[in-house]
Amino acid sequence: MQQTKKVLFALRRNKMVIQTSKQWVYFFGEKNAESITPDKQLLGGKGAGLLAMSQAGFPVPPGFTITTETCSAFFDNGNKWVDGLYDQIKDNLEKLEKLTGRTFGKGSKPLLVSVRSGAAVSMPGMMDTILNCGINRNLADDLGDTPEFWKVYLQFVTMFSKCIGGVTLREFEKETGKTEKDATRETADLYIKYYEKRIGRKFPHDPWDALKECIDMVFDSWHSERAIAYRKQNDLRGVTGTAVNVQSMFPSDISGILFTQDPGDLKANQIVIEGSYGLGEAIVSGDVTPDRFIVSRDDCSLTKSYLGNKSEMVYALGSTINADQEALCLNDEQIVELSKLSLSIEEYFEGVPIDIEWGWADGKFGLLQSRPIRGLEITEDVEVGRIEEIARIKMLSKGKRSVWVAHNLSETLPAPTPLSWDIVKHFMSGSGGFGMLYKDLGYKPSKKVCEDGFLELICGRIYADPDRVAQLFWEGLPMTYDLQAIIKDKSLLEAAPNKFDAEKTEPDFLFKFPGLLYAMYKCSKKTAKAKASAKEIFDQTILPPYLAYLEKKRSQDLTLLTVSEIISECKDRIKNILDDFGKESLKPGFFGGMALSGVHQMLVQLMGEQEGAQLARTLCMGLEDTTTEQNIMIYDVATGHKTLKELLEKFGHRTVGEMELSTERWRENSSGLETMINGLKNANRSPREMHDENKGKQRAAEGSLKETLEEFGGSCFYEGLKSDLDMARELLPYREIGKHYLMMGYEMIRMTILELSNRFDLGRDIFFLELFELEKYESDKIKYDELIAKRKIRWQSAKRLDMPDVIDSAFIKNLGNAIVYESSEELSGDAVSAGISTGIARIVFNPGEAGDIGVDYILVCPSTDPAWTSLFINAKGLVIEKGGVLSHGSIVARDFGIPAVVCPNVTSRIKDGQMVRVDGNTGKISIIEGDQ
Repeated sequence: MQQTKKVLFALRRNKMVIQTSKQWVYFFGEKNAESITPDKQLLGGKGAGLLAMSQAGFPVPPGFTITTETCSAFFDNGNKWVDGLYDQIKDNLEKLEKLTGRTFGKGSKPLLVSVRSGAAVSMPGMMDTILNCGINRNLADDLGDTPEFWKVYLQFVTMFSKCIGGVTLREFEKETGKTEKDATRETADLYIKYYEKRIGRKFPHDPWDALKECIDMVFDSWHSERAIAYRKQNDLRGVTGTAVNVQSMFPSDISGILFTQDPGDLKANQIVIEGSYGLGEAIVSGDVTPDRFIVSRDDCSLTKSYLGNKSEMVYALGSTINADQEALCLNDEQIVELSKLSLSIEEYFEGVPIDIEWGWADGKFGLLQSRPIRGLEITEDVEVGRIEEIARIKMLSKGKRSVWVAHNLSETLPAPTPLSWDIVKHFMSGSGGFGMLYKDLGYKPSKKVCEDGFLELICGRIYADPDRVAQLFWEGLPMTYDLQAIIKDKSLLEAAPNKFDAEKTEPDFLFKFPGLLYAMYKCSKKTAKAKASAKEIFDQTILPPYLAYLEKKRSQDLTLLTVSEIISECKDRIKNILDDFGKESLKPGFFGGMALSGVHQMLVQLMGEQEGAQLARTLCMGLEDTTTEQNIMIYDVATGHKTLKELLEKFGHRTVGEMELSTERWRENSSGLETMINGLKNANRSPREMHDENKGKQRAAEGSLKETLEEFGGSCFYEGLKSDLDMARELLPYREIGKHYLMMGYEMIRMTILELSNRFDLGRDIFFLELFELEKYESDKIKYDELIAKRKIRWQSAKRLDMPDVIDSAFIKNLGNAIVYESSEELSGDAVSAGISTGIARIVFNPGEAGDIGVDYILVCPSTDPAWTSLFINAKGLVIEKGGVLSHGSIVARDFGIPAVVCPNVTSRIKDGQMVRVDGNTGKISIIEGDQ
């Protein structure tokens, strides 16, 4: 039992068992395992799991693990094997031959091996795996010159070639005119000939040479682009290399994976098994949809089964299975045996739920991997967090009905980390930059709003509290919002409250009322005066010293400061950038929005909702701002007229989801930006052409404005409307311009946090502390490390909840559970950019990962920011889950002349590939056909 505890501790907690010897290789296998503690740091997760199961006597095909230390030594030695490694591998391979009674790569029953990676921290799919290593052309003389043999050999050639040089099966087929179905010696020779021409070196025909290249290949994959990106994306620190697991091939007729607990439904008390014919690589690569079996943990009986699509198969040498695709791959007896085996393994690891990679051959099961189920602690926390949030909402509502409305800040900050939220929440409070804007205009936010703000983080999402939004204007004035109206139309929160609430009237209200009226009068005068000079003041008085301040901060060497000095510098930057400059950056755009609201209201009153709103949008098309400039410049880089360096000099401080401080800026990591640039190389039109086209539509609409007003009996309103329109067009661009410069400063705040992260060796974990905790971290590291770990779990579990746009305290029992929609071929949303288009829906969650999605599609996504630009160019329409008429996606859609609709949770209501029609005039989305 003590040994078991050590094994479990090492597997779960990733603690290091120090090895001082120069043993590079360790053997494993049923009844033949080395007697050391299975240590993930030394053997990698896969190797440690195989050794642990071997020591317990479970059916593990034998093999050996080359340690993670060997990988580090390999790179330190100039990508050459260290002294002693050759002999240790040779000795362990001979031991494997004796144990299996087979000779490596020779004879009628040759020993073949799999060569797999295995880092201390799981990196699924990021490093290389090779199956059937040891197979070679000469074996055809012993095994028979048959299509069955050459099929397995061709699969080894293509797998090896893809890992070594990225040569795909499609490339082989195109260049040779032969497919894997043409399983002959001739096809194999043609494939190898093309490989040698393409890669520039000989294909290894000797089994030992092939093994050495496969081991080197796994080592090299540690530094592959995808592995580096994965470690960076997941902030994996302290891992120095991968182990290599060389295991005798288990010639699976059937293979798959098993979860001893359903990772998606822990309450179900069930085992989940997935299986398909042949080796497991087809499942891992996603080439097949495996059969799925749901098994009761109580008695291992099958409760449900689902037939998959098992059209592809990676073959084991000598496999003779009759792969009936229309039949389930496992029978009831096999399911019971495998389930009982898995529960025995779970019990050995003291009840820790695990996932297992298994195979079935020659009437028995073999175990190829086991590990604790990833993310189980997150799954366990989902319901816990949901219930805790419901309790908190009840406390916030104080026994009365309350609602919270999703705020448009969630477009660029969908799931803020604690540190980002701490800083942004202050910025949006009555005492932060946003509230200071209101104070400058003469408003008097309440003490509550100044201290706590009007935003609330609920289940990890940002919501506005209408009751506190109302307090943003006049403390003591009993005005509020009609909650029932807000539930129907959340855009009402963008205007001042208009409902008198007698219950909120204070005893001295009538005494204070004249003073409030006078304050309102002064506020309107101050606003009118500030509106008239907003552009001039920002451009000439505010921006120049701010840019000089940023230039000074860019040249500051933070490494010379102490920790306390860096924290002070961080706070100073927050004040100067988000408070002092922040309020000024918002003013021009704020006034532009007011002017647009006046234009919109007037036209809607005259022409009706649909026509009036559409004309208002058209009249404000084609505006010049930094987003337009960025779009054009990205296209110019794609077409070779500008360089990436020039683009980064101007826009390197921007990124996808840029309000999240933990997100790398393009200047730090341009890979996502480069993917966007590559996607524009075959664009049908340039952003400049589209911008000019929309500018023409705007001018045409303005040119006929007098006639339009006359037609609807509103000629007398022309002068006032024209005044508002001119101001809207002058100041609306500053919504993007102001943010552009604000994000320059945001980057400077991030730099101080990154320097602290380096000092604390926290990586991105630092963003799970709050601002005041930064100065306490070093004095109580253990406490805050535990707090960080808990917050990371809660942050990730909250993202799994399905949150509505409006939370009503009267109906919160099912808050966060999957939202059920009425079955309909038509969805309704808010029209934010006029026009009607039909196309294939392409659902995208990250523009840097979109890949090639073609042209003339309907882009469907949660929200957008400037990083999504490249995807607009080839789009015929836009559907987003969040945003309003002045959100980034709406503005760009109008600038690009494509219809756009805001529709909550649309990414789960439309399927990728469906033909949809987007009506940006009415807000209707019609699903026309199924998957294309």
